[in-house]
Amino acid sequence: MNHKTAFGCGLAALLVLGAGCFRNTVSTIELDIPALKSDVCAQAVRAGIEKLGLHPDDGAVYEVRFDLDAHKAWVVYDNVRLGRRNVEVAVRHAGFAVNDLPADEEARAKLPPECRGDE
Repeated sequence: MNHKTAFGCGLAALLVLGAGCFRNTVSTIELDIPALKSDVCAQAVRAGIEKLGLHPDDGAVYEVRFDLDAHKAWVVYDNVRLGRRNVEVAVRHAGFAVNDLPADEEARAKLPPECRGDE
């Protein structure tokens, strides 16, 4: 094998290996939040998530969307900087039960009645 062929094969191998280093770092998590019943509740959830760093260009959280009828939220986040559980724990600490986590009772007590389920 001559030097040009060996160089070409080596370069091709590096390009193939290098392509594997680039991966999608954006994930979306679906959150089931039974007490998500109003815009006030959605604002409280958003405030909890924003503590993780909400910014479309520079933060760990890129987007938060809500479906109040379905009691769900979707969070688009940087999965290198955050894990799924980080997002769930932020919602829990905002006072809401989320997915398999119970609400932080101290934070829940500070929520408006419609967000606690006390109405």
